[in-house]
Amino acid sequence: MKQSVQIAHLVNGETLSVRILSPQNERRAAARAALVVLSVTLAAGTLLALGLLAGHRIIHGPVFVALWSALGIVLTLAAAARARRRAGHYTIGLDLDDDAFSPLPITLVRRRGQRYELAIAPGMSGIIEDAATAAGQRTRAIDGMGRARVALADGVHAEIAIAKTTFAIRGLASEGARIALSSGFCRPFVRRALVPIQLAALATFFCTVPAGALLGEHDMRSAIPADSSPWEVEKLLRQEAQIQAATLYTCFDPLPLSCQHPGYVGVGLSLARDGEIRTSWIARSTYGKECPVDVCMSNVISSWFFEPLPESMRIVLPVQVLRTNKPLPVHLGAASVSARSGLN
Repeated sequence: MKQSVQIAHLVNGETLSVRILSPQNERRAAARAALVVLSVTLAAGTLLALGLLAGHRIIHGPVFVALWSALGIVLTLAAAARARRRAGHYTIGLDLDDDAFSPLPITLVRRRGQRYELAIAPGMSGIIEDAATAAGQRTRAIDGMGRARVALADGVHAEIAIAKTTFAIRGLASEGARIALSSGFCRPFVRRALVPIQLAALATFFCTVPAGALLGEHDMRSAIPADSSPWEVEKLLRQEAQIQAATLYTCFDPLPLSCQHPGYVGVGLSLARDGEIRTSWIARSTYGKECPVDVCMSNVISSWFFEPLPESMRIVLPVQVLRTNKPLPVHLGAASVSARSGLN
């Protein structure tokens, strides 16, 4: 298609603007809108990533890249299609995005297939001059035509008057000159893209998790206050020891099933002021000689750790020993039946 249409907007005989509709300008408009919307999407994604980084938020990288890449592609294609369709129309009316002001809102010229056509509506006046031929040039008045669409063939010239506004329209046999797009041409397409960009940013934020915060001086303070009484220190040490008592199950795995039962042990500890275990021993135990776990438990206890103390101390802590849910070994024969009777 090589045809184009030139439209001049005049008020009281003064030319305010001239616009050319052509396939070349439609392609340029689509490319520019796509580039602007893609740039806005990439900028929003980059700013969001920097904001999440500054706010110590974490998101799965491939998911973030896939989401914003898909969003950029969809918005770019949609903006290009809308811009190309918009560039193939000359719209007048009261909207700020219209090409010209007019009390009569209408798409004055639009492309249909390979040709452009002019819309006639009540309230318009003027003439349409057909292309000059050997038989001469025919002039038609549009007054009284009602609503109609007139194909703008090569060489057709029309003058449309609406109130004090006049539009001079001329059909060209080849593509019109390459003209610069207005600075606000892409504004409507960017506004349309902002809503899905904001929704994507909100969805991205809800998919993030807080990053691990750096340990500060407050975090490094002991859970045992420096002004605690000996009784308060002992209670806190009991709690810490009971939490770590789950590691004692390793001492029961090699023993017979008769030893797989809960009990109590008195854990003797010699603690430095920083909570380090100097020595450890089993002061008392509910497990007899048939269940020799004292030495093993003493070795396991030596790997425990405790919060810093107001001062170094020796203490015996009563600890309840519970076997974990680790399944007992299943032996062949009659032993397999009794192996299923574990401890809670």
